[in-house]
Amino acid sequence: MSSATVFGSLATVTYLHFMTCYAAAGPHILFIAADDLGWNDVGFHGSEIRTPNLDKLAKEGVIMNRTYVQPVCSPTRSAFMSGRFPIHTGLQHEVIRPTRPYGLPLNITTIAQHLKSAGYSTHMIGKWHLGFCNTKYTPIERGFDSYFGYFVGAEDYFTHTCSTVIPNKGNQTAANRVRGLDFRNNTDLVRNMNGTYSTIAFALEAERLVSQHDPDKPLYLYLPFQAVHGPLQAPQRYIDMYSNIQDKNRRTFAGMVTAMDEAIGNITAAFQKHGLWQNTLMIFTTDNGGPITDGANNFPLRGGKHTVWEGGTRGTVFVHGSMLEKKGYVNNELVHSVDWYPTLLTAAGITHTDTTYNTIDGIDLWNTISKGMSSKREDFVYNIDTNEPVSAIRYKQWKLIVGDPGTPSGWYPPPNASMPVSVTDRLPTAKSNTTTYLFDLDADPTEHFNVHDLYTLNPPTAKSSPDNFGGAWSPGWC
Repeated sequence: MSSATVFGSLATVTYLHFMTCYAAAGPHILFIAADDLGWNDVGFHGSEIRTPNLDKLAKEGVIMNRTYVQPVCSPTRSAFMSGRFPIHTGLQHEVIRPTRPYGLPLNITTIAQHLKSAGYSTHMIGKWHLGFCNTKYTPIERGFDSYFGYFVGAEDYFTHTCSTVIPNKGNQTAANRVRGLDFRNNTDLVRNMNGTYSTIAFALEAERLVSQHDPDKPLYLYLPFQAVHGPLQAPQRYIDMYSNIQDKNRRTFAGMVTAMDEAIGNITAAFQKHGLWQNTLMIFTTDNGGPITDGANNFPLRGGKHTVWEGGTRGTVFVHGSMLEKKGYVNNELVHSVDWYPTLLTAAGITHTDTTYNTIDGIDLWNTISKGMSSKREDFVYNIDTNEPVSAIRYKQWKLIVGDPGTPSGWYPPPNASMPVSVTDRLPTAKSNTTTYLFDLDADPTEHFNVHDLYTLNPPTAKSSPDNFGGAWSPGWC
């Protein structure tokens, strides 16, 4: 065992030992993450995609209109689990590929571990994507009592297999493509669900779990769906609901969204049937913006997945629960994915005497979410990635980007009957030469107007011209 592993294990044990925390009889927490869902892919944002269950839940609860996520999967999931910006966990560089030997650092206490130590039953169903090269990185070792799902970032929805390129041992410069099964019940491979659509499989497992849970014991169910990440697949009956959409990708994607919406309706119905719903706090969030080349849409926001534009980082989010003191409205306060960690601990009634909030980036925003009070968050890091390279930060309404924000970089209405040309055909072919952007998102939420030059430190001014001073460079113009 390496010294780093020993240190990480000791840090976690010490952290848990010195916490004095308890759960004040609830509430149950249902945390649902949709994968690659765009801003314009739900009914409550005006989409043509039918999401009646999500719409009802969102309108009954609090629609979080300015909650931010990372540009891609693994970084956001690490923020959910750790309460730390990816730049503080080393996960700011794209996603964890199936062949990469790393994951969420082992010295980090996950929110599941924290809730479990406070008396919660903790369960996970769905996509992990935070490393699996060693079992220590996997959900059962990171605080979950049970796990049903898959480790990798993307796979077939029906066969539950993932195909990727792996280095050839005989020649490291050559590569070959391999395919393998990735579907697990705890640590055991599930081999009897070939042909079962994962969205349906996850919903059935959630319904089974809820039916067997004691309503008097607090439950934390983390449910990151595979949907609606590629590959674009859905049972035909859902795709057929959108025969009016000519673009094939958009039509299939819409079917996938509606299938997920139906699954969420079935899950919440199970919570109601078995006596948990009245005391359940539900969070619904995306993990990043939608990939517009794969059927998603973020209009009127700029850009999409893989970018630090608002279309890649402004999440579709709502909160639902009887414990919300103010609900049925749109909340425009600033929230980041790292904030769920301390916020949910407070919602769960967990107290402590340790230094949790000094070791995470998240801010407890329970009063913002439950009462509509002003957010204590004024700033956050979109990302700092020297590999891309791009850096983006936020302070109040101001957003500063240095480097290449990523592509797609424009504004893309959804393809429909009046605009049958595919999104791919409308993408720009050249990158902008601009390397610094400054946006006032209160005045310009769709990032049309780069005001960087207006606020440059000591910008040049025509007042200095010799023409103003008889042909001579002279003082007196500042």
